[in-house]
Amino acid sequence: MALWLTRLFAPLRLLPAVAMLVPLLAAGSAHAQGTSDLDGLFDKLAEAESPAEADLIENEIWRLWLQSGSATVDLMVARGTEALRSQDYAVALDLFSMAVELAPDYPEGWNKRATLYYVIDDYEAAISDISQVLVREPRHWAALMGLAVMMDDLDRKDAALTAYRQAVAINPQLDDAHEAIKRLEVEVEGRGI
Repeated sequence: MALWLTRLFAPLRLLPAVAMLVPLLAAGSAHAQGTSDLDGLFDKLAEAESPAEADLIENEIWRLWLQSGSATVDLMVARGTEALRSQDYAVALDLFSMAVELAPDYPEGWNKRATLYYVIDDYEAAISDISQVLVREPRHWAALMGLAVMMDDLDRKDAALTAYRQAVAINPQLDDAHEAIKRLEVEVEGRGI
């Protein structure tokens, strides 16, 4: 079967499982990211004095980010993440795409799919999904880091430097970003006299 046909009909494999989960949508589709909780955590993250302290705060932010408000969407994202780890990219794509369709305002659905697109070297789709993440959660440092890496790979050094700087402004403990900023400042802005 042609690859495009396989991709077209691949989501149909999952319909029985999705049909069983649809009643769970009644639990609420608005993602349950406690805005005030996140705001406080981001304030703490910006002031973290060590990587260990930042890790604890990051983990709590991720815990909140992974709560869509829908048990169905949460399950799809979790199963999609398992499929991504197992390199079952077609299943991961189906699950992340369904999560995005069911909960388009849920940033992490977009972020997981962007990660998948990055892994399979579809930078155009990954960048498109990252833009959706950042519209919904502009403080998503991981999405900014992913964007920065892709911009760097695409030799768009100005854009990469900007994205790394934005990520560090949100999460100052990103050592990889600090190293990339130093390198890119020389490449983009040149050396001082």
